[in-house]
Amino acid sequence: MHAEVLAAVPTLFTVDGELDLAANALLYRRLAGRVSGVFVAGTTGEFPALEHGERVELVRAALEVFAPSGVVAHVGAASTRQAVRLTHDVRVLGVRRLAALTPYYLPADTAAVRQHFGAITAVADGAEVYGYLFPERSGIDVTPAEFAGIAAETGLAGAKLSGAAADALPAFRAALPDGLRLWSGADAALASVVRAGGAGVVSGLSAAEPEPFTALAAAVAAGDAEAEREAQARADQVLAALGGTPQGIKAALHAQGIGTATMRMPVTEASPLAMG
Repeated sequence: MHAEVLAAVPTLFTVDGELDLAANALLYRRLAGRVSGVFVAGTTGEFPALEHGERVELVRAALEVFAPSGVVAHVGAASTRQAVRLTHDVRVLGVRRLAALTPYYLPADTAAVRQHFGAITAVADGAEVYGYLFPERSGIDVTPAEFAGIAAETGLAGAKLSGAAADALPAFRAALPDGLRLWSGADAALASVVRAGGAGVVSGLSAAEPEPFTALAAAVAAGDAEAEREAQARADQVLAALGGTPQGIKAALHAQGIGTATMRMPVTEASPLAMG
């Protein structure tokens, strides 16, 4: 199996913090043919700081570069109303794959999460919808057994797992039918993700440095141990240099002449790049 490497793209802004559609389009063009696709307006994309219309425009720009199968539009929001509205609007553009974070901030039990995902799949008009589990950010912890039940009842196509949920990927794989796809947000763990039954990674690091991760996917698929070691070393180097943070990824892209390093969300300033 050849793993997918989906670049979790940052959202690029001008120095004044306005959406820079030209810079984002340039980033998408630079990634075309180098990754399996792009994951738009996710955590790396600072989605809580984006307006509804901005998220739609980012998806539109991605679809102008990638085929619909190469774009995963993140439609997660704190409220079901927001997520449903966004799902409808990006689905009109022709998106075929969507991801939605669980509700966040206010506590939500399994029934509330099920209702939230069910409302999204109901308006997805046949598109694949993936649950996005990131308990450290959302405050909502969904167990593998709970997610299996939610997926069966709502028609979810699988999940993107981050943080503690990514660590539990083997348990999610065991709880879910084989046909449901699991992506991990643990970029540099691609080899173990594939061996545990995952479909690939949603990788923020690959938005800035895709080749180590696509080389790692190719080596694992080919069973080439030496190539895997070399690619893994390079992927680990990228992780160490960029820190796996949106600000580090933006700083790397800015050094490549793509956009500014401006963040909308208050974050710790990125350390100087340490890549050789």
